[in-house]
Amino acid sequence: MELEPTARIEVRRLGPEDLPAYKLLRDEALQRHPESFTSDAETERLRSPESYLGRLGLGEPLGGTFLLGAWVDGELAGSVACERELKRKLRHRANIVGMYVRESHTRLGVGRRLLAACIDLARQAQGLEMLTLTVTASNERAVRLYERAGFKMYGLLPRAIRVETGRKVQYFDKAHMVLML
Repeated sequence: MELEPTARIEVRRLGPEDLPAYKLLRDEALQRHPESFTSDAETERLRSPESYLGRLGLGEPLGGTFLLGAWVDGELAGSVACERELKRKLRHRANIVGMYVRESHTRLGVGRRLLAACIDLARQAQGLEMLTLTVTASNERAVRLYERAGFKMYGLLPRAIRVETGRKVQYFDKAHMVLML
């Protein structure tokens, strides 16, 4: 898809009213890219949109838990979540999870804008010092996106994801990355 001159990309925090659109996007991501997510499509498909309310971080007084969406001409084209650790000794950390951009909207800068907005919002959270994430190591485009944003790889977990398709089993390594805020 080429970005039309009239197309508009809006990145914003999602609210409860956006959860049905988010659920559709998430279900698509899990179905199309099972190697990229630790959640499985079959289990997650059974969840209601409201079951994702916690990702919105509405009750977080210090910030650092939120769900961002990228809208292109009114369609939810991508999303990313930031989930702050809850334990007192770990609250200086948050995890970037569930990054996904619809294939019809790739190469438009949607992922870059989502990630930049995520990092900016995380920097506003009281006491948040670092962001971590895991990415399927063979997904070179995603790894480069994170590296350009300043993330550094600190480890690799071999065979972190196990995907079964009929009788076929595939394993995927996960790269662990960190960004100091």
